[in-house]
Amino acid sequence: MELINPRTFLVVANLLGMLCALVLWVQARSFPDDIEGLRDWALAVLLIGWAAGLASMRNILPDAVSIIAANGMLLFGQFLLVIGLQRYCGRKPFWRPTLDAIGAVLIVLAWLTYGSHSYQGRIFIMALAHIGFFSFGALLAWQAAPKGFSNRFLTVVFLLGVAVAIWRVVTLSAAVDAADEIFDYDLIQQVYLGMFSLGILGLSIGFIMLANERLRVELEFMATRDPMTSALNRRAFFSRAAIEWARGVRSHRPLAVITSDIDFFKKVNDTHGHHIGDLVIKDYANRSAQMLRLPDIFARFGGEEFVVLLPETGLDEAKQVAERIRQEIEMHREKALPPYTVSLGVAVAQGNPGQAADIEALIAEADAALYRAKQRGRNRVEI
Repeated sequence: MELINPRTFLVVANLLGMLCALVLWVQARSFPDDIEGLRDWALAVLLIGWAAGLASMRNILPDAVSIIAANGMLLFGQFLLVIGLQRYCGRKPFWRPTLDAIGAVLIVLAWLTYGSHSYQGRIFIMALAHIGFFSFGALLAWQAAPKGFSNRFLTVVFLLGVAVAIWRVVTLSAAVDAADEIFDYDLIQQVYLGMFSLGILGLSIGFIMLANERLRVELEFMATRDPMTSALNRRAFFSRAAIEWARGVRSHRPLAVITSDIDFFKKVNDTHGHHIGDLVIKDYANRSAQMLRLPDIFARFGGEEFVVLLPETGLDEAKQVAERIRQEIEMHREKALPPYTVSLGVAVAQGNPGQAADIEALIAEADAALYRAKQRGRNRVEI
């Protein structure tokens, strides 16, 4: 079987590194600032690509450039892959210990190049460094959110890099014995360099997919959530409510709605200012949401108006939930906010004749109960 010139693998890796770096850099400039790590990855794959380019110039450039500088770029590029993932995961990167270790490795490489002239020694120490960086990268990729195909794909690419490096160490005795001869045609070397070239592409694709998935999640959150309180907006509420309504009809289980309104909210704004009014709205959203179960659906309909959908909840239980919310707001006051109260209306659909025909009609019934609560003095629950 005719084998490919190893120099070709390195040139391909150089070109792929520059191309992937360009794509990552464009993404870094266009993505939101809270999706971090893209610039680190762009620089990382660029350095790894340049390292491959310098390595391909062996016997043309001095060894200080084609071996020492090339391996230094490679190690620092792999370190930046880890730094980028740490930033992406919201972790503070630690530079100094690893940079000291990279410096120590380069000193050893210089001695192995000019002192002992040990080609196998260089392979061994660089393989160990690859195993360390890629193992940590695989761990970070596995922990990265959002969970799904993207983070699993990136984890697998890192682990393949670990496996190839381990294989390189295990088969070290079969390495070419000629000193400083990197361009050997050994099958193990061919696989190693081939995986190196494909690894740049695979890692870049994995991180791009991971960042795109994070962007999709953020855009979906922005499209379905109220920006002030993080409660569902009206559109998202009705989308979720339609599903619960259909489920309730099929299973003949009750479905409850609680509508609520902060009492005398205009007075709060006029007396304390709109900033305090916004804090009151946030406080009510946070504290009332804590009174709910995981399946319950909490939404802000606008201003100081909120709606809660309670699947599989009867009238008595829904009234208890509303009363707990009312008491929480009345009894536990935030020192930084003016005291305030809420009025709530409750309605339940159970499939009986004369009750609401759809979710909007059910909300209208709860609104009517809320209006009665305000007429009868506020700070109360009506059904």
